[in-house]
Amino acid sequence: MVSEIQLNPDLDPGKYAKIFHDNGRVHIPEILTPESADAIYQSMREEVPWQTNFNDGEKGHTLHPLQVEAMNDIQRDLLVTHINQKAQYDFQYIFNAFSLTDARKQNIHQELFINKVLDFVNSPDYLAFVKAVTGQETGTFIDSQCTLFRPGHFLTDHLDDVGGKDRLAATVLNFTPNWRADWGGVLQFIDDDEHITQGITPCFNALNILKIPQKHSVSYVVPHADGGRYAITGWLREGTPPKI
Repeated sequence: MVSEIQLNPDLDPGKYAKIFHDNGRVHIPEILTPESADAIYQSMREEVPWQTNFNDGEKGHTLHPLQVEAMNDIQRDLLVTHINQKAQYDFQYIFNAFSLTDARKQNIHQELFINKVLDFVNSPDYLAFVKAVTGQETGTFIDSQCTLFRPGHFLTDHLDDVGGKDRLAATVLNFTPNWRADWGGVLQFIDDDEHITQGITPCFNALNILKIPQKHSVSYVVPHADGGRYAITGWLREGTPPKI
């Protein structure tokens, strides 16, 4: 496994800055060196202690693996039914996650390779690249969480403009090989008429950046999907950076 994560040295931020300026979002393939992308994917598949995140209204909930294992079939079915019913008309999500930012604050799981991602996305080179693409020069840091969407997972439409977070742009590092669009997990952009104006299929070693606020969602992952949708979501923020 590589010792450090590296940005692809051949990327031209000016090329992608124009796309972002015109569209409010941009897809950037081959964002990392191949060795770096492979190492992150291996860590996400084999090391990350995934938790189950879901919400009930504005309140978020986290289930640790032992809590999930302790649930019987009836309890699981009731939870899934409740989540799906809420998703009909309200903001709703369920997916696996591991917050790199929270783990650093709590000083847990720091032996895992995946934690190098938090240092990488806050490195001078990566921050400079993201700010050059977005034009958001007041950005000072990026917080991050690993996400894994398995069959049955989804994230309904939202804007990412959480009060008090001072978010300028959302960043999604993708590490999903061999995925089909009809398996779901597609990053969808939605206009005021509820039409999907663009969909980005999960892929490997690519970065999506989107301006905030902007309505988007992650489509439902179907039961027959082979594997999961691996990504690291972050937000370019302004303000005093936390100690990393």
